[in-house]
Amino acid sequence: MTPIQHRQQELAFDDPDSEGTIAYYNRRAEAYADETAHLDLGEVYDRFLALTPAGPILDAGSGGGRDTLAFLSRNREVDAFDGSAELARVSTERTGVRTQVARFETFETTKRYAGIWACASLLHVAQFELSDAIGRLTNALAANGALFMSFKYGDEQRVERDGRRFTDLNEVSLSMHIHRQARLRFDSMWMFEGDSTAGRTSWLNAIAVRRASTGKKRP
Repeated sequence: MTPIQHRQQELAFDDPDSEGTIAYYNRRAEAYADETAHLDLGEVYDRFLALTPAGPILDAGSGGGRDTLAFLSRNREVDAFDGSAELARVSTERTGVRTQVARFETFETTKRYAGIWACASLLHVAQFELSDAIGRLTNALAANGALFMSFKYGDEQRVERDGRRFTDLNEVSLSMHIHRQARLRFDSMWMFEGDSTAGRTSWLNAIAVRRASTGKKRP
């Protein structure tokens, strides 16, 4: 058993739909990375980076490393993690960035990021755990840091025939999850018609910014 596989085993918990999702990506890691490598998100990168101060970026749910490479090409420091050990391996090989194996539901770090990019990744978290997962990412944001999230547009939680769980959100449900985070300030939300492994898809994108602390230190 490799260290990455051992770490994946440590992170396992009793959630069959999550395990089914990760099993899909472990099984199809190389193919998935190839299928999604060509997607052009240049305008979305620019919108996110315009709100991101200087400092490191975390690619949260990095898949095959496409977005990690995009940020590296823009001269940004990038860390990355993915719940799939095989995708983490592929991302590491393709980007040169050592991609950690971690899940949103248990993610913790002491590092603070100027920006966190969660593109088509939080959508695999169960609805009832989503606010907590966003809170964990908020914990990792530096003051004034930007958090990008994208979800397939809809209003249900579903499991596809391939075993992947999706939590689809609309403007109301995504706004609710963002506003539950007292430390986040909503910035923008917009629809985007783009490709996915399922074909043409309606995406709901949002950016929120971590508020600067206003509390005064005690003397």
